[in-house]
Amino acid sequence: MSTPTAQSPGEAKKTSPFVNSLGMPFVPVPHFETLFCIWPTRVQDYTAFAPEKGLEVPSQTPASGSDHPVVNIIWKEASDFCEWLTERERAAGKLPEGLVYRLPSDLEWSAAVGLPAEEGARPDQRSGQLDGYPWGTQWPPPKDAGNYSQELGIDSFEFTSPVGSFAANAFGIFDLGGNVWEWCLDYHDRANECRVLRGASWFNGYSDRMKSSFRNDLGYPTSRFTSFGFRVVLGVPAKR
Repeated sequence: MSTPTAQSPGEAKKTSPFVNSLGMPFVPVPHFETLFCIWPTRVQDYTAFAPEKGLEVPSQTPASGSDHPVVNIIWKEASDFCEWLTERERAAGKLPEGLVYRLPSDLEWSAAVGLPAEEGARPDQRSGQLDGYPWGTQWPPPKDAGNYSQELGIDSFEFTSPVGSFAANAFGIFDLGGNVWEWCLDYHDRANECRVLRGASWFNGYSDRMKSSFRNDLGYPTSRFTSFGFRVVLGVPAKR
């Protein structure tokens, strides 16, 4: 049986996501009006975008397929994808006025992963302050908790895995832990040099970096790594 879908973003629910023309499903998260794509942006999604902008899809991890998260994406490319998707959907009459596709804010990402209110005005002040992981409080992580370092022995994927390969969280969202680090809108700290990355990746196996509250401070906007990807949200434009 196919999953029922919402006819408009305002009708989206966990059990009936709003699905755009690329087949990207979006569901609500607590405390925000923003809808989150239930998985990271896939190779097939980025492949629809790149030729229209005269870009090549960057090299992907070994054995990566169209349903794997796209990697080797710098922050601007992720942002440009969101702008392109907004224009595409609006031109097709599939995007209500006032809504845009964009990267999530740091606090929106925290809401999606299920964190309670965090203290600290900036991402660097909030990073790692709350204990717990996307799968719960257990360490080491249980089998199939997500796609992390092979040294942990909890999954069978050496590099990236197809999106949605592991269980969704309470809000119906996949891969908020492991698979790829996800670019966010915010700068990490007051230096305004690095953008926030959340969620850890297939490369990570240390408990501190796998915490739901950890913010990666190595997100220079031009950084291009096979562990860096991104997730799209649908909501009002972010405040600058």
